[in-house]
Amino acid sequence: MTFRDTAWPEGTPCWVEVRVLDPKHTSEFYGALFGWEFLDRGEEYDHYLTASLAGRTVADIGPRFEGPADAPSAWLVCIAVESADAVAERIVRAGGTLTVAPTDVGTHGRFAVAADPGGAVFGIWQADEYFGAEVADVPGAAVWHRCLTRDPAATEAFYVEVFGYTVTPAPGGPGGGPDAAAGAVLRLDGNPVAGLAEAGAGAVSHWLVTFGVAELATAVAKVATSGGSVVTGPYDTPRGPSVLVADEQGTPFEVVAVSAAT
Repeated sequence: MTFRDTAWPEGTPCWVEVRVLDPKHTSEFYGALFGWEFLDRGEEYDHYLTASLAGRTVADIGPRFEGPADAPSAWLVCIAVESADAVAERIVRAGGTLTVAPTDVGTHGRFAVAADPGGAVFGIWQADEYFGAEVADVPGAAVWHRCLTRDPAATEAFYVEVFGYTVTPAPGGPGGGPDAAAGAVLRLDGNPVAGLAEAGAGAVSHWLVTFGVAELATAVAKVATSGGSVVTGPYDTPRGPSVLVADEQGTPFEVVAVSAAT
């Protein structure tokens, strides 16, 4: 279990959000699955719905940007930074692309969106009043994040240059899930913060969020009865048997059983 009441260290995934066609409907899906409660941030913040677990924030659900109606939705992993502008410059120097330039989000913080050289999209977050997730590593919260990429070598070098990660081989071998290979672990000060692996055949580069659940089979059944779908699994991961699922609007994510006292 991780409680957080201050800004996350630079380079640490600190927040996840998803933009969908129908935020209210999607909030009902995740509320049923994870027990989330929601706060509507109002017109100033595009009526983003901030999800909380037992009073602690865990994620945002917001309306989609304008664009192709059939474009797939995806969870956006946001990485904590001390200066969004300085890190944005490093992203470009390292071969990444800014898709949303650094901008203030009211009094919450400063935000940008980028794509790494392999094409995976991620966010950076400079905290002000709002520092990100207040709880992690428990059922109903994010427990792991990893980048699945079509270009592992260039993508690994990019994140090392931008965030100063050290890299170690991921434990275990190839599994039956969305990873084509065991890949690598990205570390800060020796501590694992994210994974990186080659994307499976035909998959585009993307970041994948793993959420904890209390009991895997029960959660997977609830995904199906709430209008979502099972993509593949269960398969073995270093965190235990996991299942790749999608919400009722097709957004993929992974679930794994964890203890409330982790």
